[in-house]
Amino acid sequence: MSSKIFDFVIPLYRVRWNTQAVMEGLTVHYKPRAIHIITPNCEVASLKELSKKWSTAPLYVHPEDEFFKAKTGLTKDAICAKLNLEKSLYNPGWFYQQLLKLGASEGIENLSEWYMVWDSDLLPVDTWPLFRENQGKVQHTFALLQHNEWGNPQIVSTWEKWINSVLEVEAITDGEGTFIPHHGWFKQEHIDTFKHQVNNYYQSDEHWLLLMMRSANDFGTFSEYWSYLSWVAAKANDDLAFHTYDTYGKTTERFFDDGTGLFSAALRRYQGIDESSSTDNFSPSYEAVEAFIREEYGADALPSSLSFESSPRHLKKDEKNMHIEESRSRWNPRNQVVS
Repeated sequence: MSSKIFDFVIPLYRVRWNTQAVMEGLTVHYKPRAIHIITPNCEVASLKELSKKWSTAPLYVHPEDEFFKAKTGLTKDAICAKLNLEKSLYNPGWFYQQLLKLGASEGIENLSEWYMVWDSDLLPVDTWPLFRENQGKVQHTFALLQHNEWGNPQIVSTWEKWINSVLEVEAITDGEGTFIPHHGWFKQEHIDTFKHQVNNYYQSDEHWLLLMMRSANDFGTFSEYWSYLSWVAAKANDDLAFHTYDTYGKTTERFFDDGTGLFSAALRRYQGIDESSSTDNFSPSYEAVEAFIREEYGADALPSSLSFESSPRHLKKDEKNMHIEESRSRWNPRNQVVS
């Protein structure tokens, strides 16, 4: 298989107002062989039905509760039962979705060797290429989308400690961006050695999925993107290629919008939809969303991407912990200004 023939893997907690636009946008910009969505069992039937109306690459829906069961015998409940965190910002499902990304090949038959993991709320706009040529070699590229001077330093230091301890490598860093880019290339060859290292650290033949949850108990948290990319940087650096923050990260925006936020409200007005009408069936196409963004920003000032956060905790963050991608966004309700 050509390295440019690849699949997307996208964990999805639930279908939201922006899901159609994201999936269609990925298809328009990147033309993947397939899009694999992993979602809770209760979402499977409705997602399969809704996606029939979308204009996407072949889209396959996988129930997350038994995602690993065929190959490992482990259900979501069995894996999450290993967690014993009394107090945490994150629930068991947050940790489990990271394992879905790392272990995608254990639940998806014939998954491409290189597969692109993409967070379900990240909309591509004036986006970055996923491939580039370098001295005759095809490189798989992602973009640094998060500045490293903002965020919660305590959590970041814990992620770094996990990488240094469990993987026994230095956490990869950059002068400006973080390696928590909300998307990224995963290669099965490197995932396999990553898993072996987790087993080696614990000197255990217990399944790596369970050991990852054990590590969350031991350290408090882990980061799938940063840990995997640090592993590749240390063990297979030729396979690490990325666009720096100043190329695409400086125009990305991140903000709360669960379908009732400033962006979706403005989009509804743009489409002539009565603001008092229900948002339940609001599912705009990528074409419609892109047209609105072009109208709002102008063709010469488009964002590289927009992240539609659905957790209300983004409305309650301490200002000192707010990412610059949030604080500069015109769609952040805490900024009180929408142009």
